[in-house]
Parts: sequence; structure tokens; C-alpha cells
Amino acid sequence: MNMTFTIAQTKTTPFAEFSEGNMVIKGKSVPFERPVIYNIINKQLMDYTKNPKNKTQIDFTLSAVNAISKRYIINILKLIEKLDNNGVNVIVNWYYHPDDEDIIEFGEICKSICNINFQLKEAV
Repeated sequence: MNMTFTIAQTKTTPFAEFSEGNMVIKGKSVPFERPVIYNIINKQLMDYTKNPKNKTQIDFTLSAVNAISKRYIINILKLIEKLDNNGVNVIVNWYYHPDDEDIIEFGEICKSICNINFQLKEAV
């Protein structure tokens, strides 16, 4: 099954794209209520976990994240962690700008919560 989707960025939600085991989530994630984007991502990932690629990579490049988004992002990481536990080579890249302490701190929290290959990298 070829799983591909793209979700356009809005003023309060990030751009998301998933294709061939590679996901990109980038931009602001500061919705004021339950963000539809994460429901779509979770559903797609649940479907993907039934027949995943041997390698799955997620690249996060977020410029702002609120408390609502943090919960959804951690849920995504927990789904991906299940893939890793089932033998899929999972890589998460968390890109940050060196002066963005909130994004760096949240990335460190995510890395500590999940037992996966989680790399914090300075955005170029």
C-alpha cells in the first residue's frame, strides 16, 4: 500500500507530508482547539503501521508549539515507537534554531520519553 498525503500549513498548524516512509512536519503548531491536522496524521500513521516500510523517518522543524500540540506530537512519537519495537528502522530528526530554547527543550523532552533513534539537530 502506497501511503502518501500532504496537509497545507495554516496560520496555526504546520505543513505535513508523508510519502514512502518519510514524514515532514514543519512550521507553527499553535492551534487554540483540537487540531484536525493531528487527527489526520494519527489516522494515516495507524494505517501505515499495518504495512510499514523497513525504514521510517520523521523530520520535525517546528517554530512554535503550544500545549495542545505537544500532546499530539508525543502521541505521534509513541505510534512511531511501536514501529521501532516491531523491527522497523525508525529515525526522528528534531531540527531547531540555536536561539529557540522552547523548541530545544521540547525536543529533549520528546527524546527522553521515547526509546527511538531521536536526533536533535541544528536547522541549517
